[in-house]
Amino acid sequence: AHNAEAKMGRAIGCSSDRSASATGAVALFVLAAFAAVVLLAPSAATANETVWSCANGENIVFVHSAIPGIGTPYSCPGGAFAEQGMSIITASNHVASGQSAHWQATAPPGLVIVGASIPANSLLSSGVNDGSQYGGGFYWAGGGRETYDNETSAEFAPLWTAYFGWQVICGNASGCTFPYDDLTVSDISLNVQETVGPSLNAPNGLWQAQGWIRGDWSLYFDGDSPSGLCGMWASINGQAVASASSGQDTSAWHQCHAGPIWQTIHTWQDGQGAMPLSLGAWDAAGQSVKYDKTIHIDNSQPTVSLSGPTDAPSTAGTQYVTATAAAGPSGVAGISCSVDNAPNQWYPGARAQVPVSGVGDHSVSCSAANNAVDQAGNRGWSSAATWSLKIGVPTESGIAFGHIVDGLRCRRVSKRVRVPARWVTVRRHHRRARVRRPAHIKRVKVRRCHPRTKIERVAVRVRVRRHGRRVWITRYRRERIVVLPHTETSAKLRVGHGKQATVSGWLGDDAGDGVGGQTIEVLTAPDNGLGEFTTAATATTAADGTWSATLPSGPSRLVQADYGGAPATEASVSGQVRLIVPAKIRLLSVSPRRVPWGGTVRLVGRLYDGYLPPGGALVRLRIGEGSAQTTYGVREHVAGNGRFSTTYTFGQGLPSVRRAYWFALASLPTGDYPYAPAASRRLTVFVGGHPKPPRRSPR
Repeated sequence: AHNAEAKMGRAIGCSSDRSASATGAVALFVLAAFAAVVLLAPSAATANETVWSCANGENIVFVHSAIPGIGTPYSCPGGAFAEQGMSIITASNHVASGQSAHWQATAPPGLVIVGASIPANSLLSSGVNDGSQYGGGFYWAGGGRETYDNETSAEFAPLWTAYFGWQVICGNASGCTFPYDDLTVSDISLNVQETVGPSLNAPNGLWQAQGWIRGDWSLYFDGDSPSGLCGMWASINGQAVASASSGQDTSAWHQCHAGPIWQTIHTWQDGQGAMPLSLGAWDAAGQSVKYDKTIHIDNSQPTVSLSGPTDAPSTAGTQYVTATAAAGPSGVAGISCSVDNAPNQWYPGARAQVPVSGVGDHSVSCSAANNAVDQAGNRGWSSAATWSLKIGVPTESGIAFGHIVDGLRCRRVSKRVRVPARWVTVRRHHRRARVRRPAHIKRVKVRRCHPRTKIERVAVRVRVRRHGRRVWITRYRRERIVVLPHTETSAKLRVGHGKQATVSGWLGDDAGDGVGGQTIEVLTAPDNGLGEFTTAATATTAADGTWSATLPSGPSRLVQADYGGAPATEASVSGQVRLIVPAKIRLLSVSPRRVPWGGTVRLVGRLYDGYLPPGGALVRLRIGEGSAQTTYGVREHVAGNGRFSTTYTFGQGLPSVRRAYWFALASLPTGDYPYAPAASRRLTVFVGGHPKPPRRSPR
């Protein structure tokens, strides 16, 4: 039926004058139909895209408008002259003058059509503009062009129009009834230029970050362009971090649909410091866009260190612990500190003075924050640093050797005592009998004491007359007074070799009150100048702060008391006292014990109990007769186990003269030998007579 209608339309004819008139009317109408449309030139347009009407077998660019008598029955897909395409076909219906049907593509905002191309065998024009009643052709803003039979392709350029189409119109003043005219385009491409370039939008996340950042941030952005975004990308410091792309549909105005991008960025993977962040995209028209900004990244962890006193007396007032922080390029925002688990106190800046007060043990904990934040607003924090501080009441320690003086001078004496007569019971011959003991005198030992006295200078107030007046003056006189029982103390004590010693002391606070229940360590060091103190004894203070301890036997020593302190009291160390112990030296033997004049004796001696210095000790060699004595030599470098030997040779004398001499040893003071000088016993040697004759060898 369609083919028959088309043939009928072609068979309708008209005169040449009428044909020319109709053709002119049609051309005039084509030019005037859209004369009211005005387009503005784009501000910047250098990129084009090509839109094919039937690229994917479906037309989404051209729209049609038909009326009774002029139809638009077909669309894509189409083939050359196959009556399948975007057709305009007349029928036998009566069409009023000026009525038309058309196919038209209207560019969306931001696009303008600058050319159109119908490829070969894609255009069919039959009976249109043949002098009959119908005319038609292609039109655009500000122009148009008629078609003619046997035209199979067409080019339209240059154009600058917002729309492009073709139409068939009744140009006869009395109307049109002739069938069958046909204007069909099976495929057409539009060369479209963008007048508005692509743009991107990043309303939040990393692009909107201000200042220094760290950690994870979301990167979100999207965009668009009239031709559609075919690809989007993002980079940090020149390294790609996100991308999106889209295929291109050339059958549509908006040919690409890339994006949006929503991705988590791990900033620690992108370096430190100022980093360029770039967002970009390109569209189907080949137009690109790029936005740049600088972000500042700091993922380093701050550090904090504490310094200050670890032990302070309560009299020193408030103590301060110094917190010092360091951070990366973002710098230190501040330091948060807590004292004894109290709420944290914020100190802006890289240095803080944290006050600590009150008697007892205290703990200070601090953490530092930098100026970089993650997307949730959390700063970078350091690990916590802690500091311990004890504030205690000051204490005083004293030490001394002491003994009690009872104030009496006592001695044991013999006394005659009269025993009165008395009856006693005794056993005689295995029987008990009472006998009377007569009175008698016996001697007994008794303890007789009298008070100790001493002479002291005593002040006496007396009244005298001076210048005719009686006045009081102070005069001094010496009186003997009784010594009351008391304790005498001394910084030195001499004890026998191998003997123990008792040392005592006192512990009190700064107010003078004794501190009880505290442990005292008594430290001793051999008095050899090396200062090698070790713990010799421990003691616990009484309620009044006093204590005493027994020192074991040993060499001469320096003694001091060491109080280690407690949560509420400070440590203290007493002064030093000296325990003096004489050396133990023995003259083991002298042989022989009888020698003639000119004879030699051998002496063997020993220093006991070690502590001999590396260079050895010195021993004085003495010889005497009666109460007279002299030093005849010094034995040096006595070391090891302290045993040594030496000899002495007597001078010549008369055999008839006999003398008794004694030998003795004495230790000499040596700086690194921790014993006081001491002497040995005396051993006697008898000298005189003739020497023994030499022994003869047997024949």
